[in-house]
Amino acid sequence: MFLLNTQLKVSTVLLLLLIIILPQSAKAFDINPAIKSAIIPGWGQISIDRNYGFAMMSGEVLLWSSYFYSVREQKLQDRQSYEYALKYAHVNPGDYSKDYMSNLGKYNSSGFEAGGYNDWVRKMALYYYTGNPEAIQQYIDEHSIKEDEAWAWDSSAHRVKYKSMRYNIHELKNTAQVISGLVIANHLLSTIDILRLRNRWKNVRPSIQYNRNTPTLNLNLDF
Repeated sequence: MFLLNTQLKVSTVLLLLLIIILPQSAKAFDINPAIKSAIIPGWGQISIDRNYGFAMMSGEVLLWSSYFYSVREQKLQDRQSYEYALKYAHVNPGDYSKDYMSNLGKYNSSGFEAGGYNDWVRKMALYYYTGNPEAIQQYIDEHSIKEDEAWAWDSSAHRVKYKSMRYNIHELKNTAQVISGLVIANHLLSTIDILRLRNRWKNVRPSIQYNRNTPTLNLNLDF
């Protein structure tokens, strides 16, 4: 709750700064409204007395605030999950890959006992290379967890809690990606809205090009 309140306060301050600074910037520099809206959604609308631009600008501030909040929480919870694994899975301190951190939540240990990660590796080796002892051993040597990266959870409950922590990190990452898409959409909508008023701004010529099936909005401007 504290972080959420802080986020809202920061968003409000940023919005107020934009409202104060941008109109002054518009007076100092004769910037095309389409460019303004492409840079900061709502700026172009405000400069031509379309007050709904404030809503677009507010949305931009809130989106970026939410994005940075999600990224910060990712880093915080990633660190917390790492420290949790150090304490309850007895992992050696180190810089581990995302796959390794994910596997910690799937297996009670890294060993060859039932339910261990290396036990799963051995089963895969037998499945892929049945009747070929050399290939089986080579597969195990290449894919098994070595002693310096070994782990063993104190209990299944600890492993489940850790897995939940990693899931939260994954959800925060997805949230950040969604917010990134919304930021792009907000810029596009604001720019398209200005182009809708192109009768007033005849020096703006929009065009859409496709690069590997990805649409790109281009603005041709005459100064």
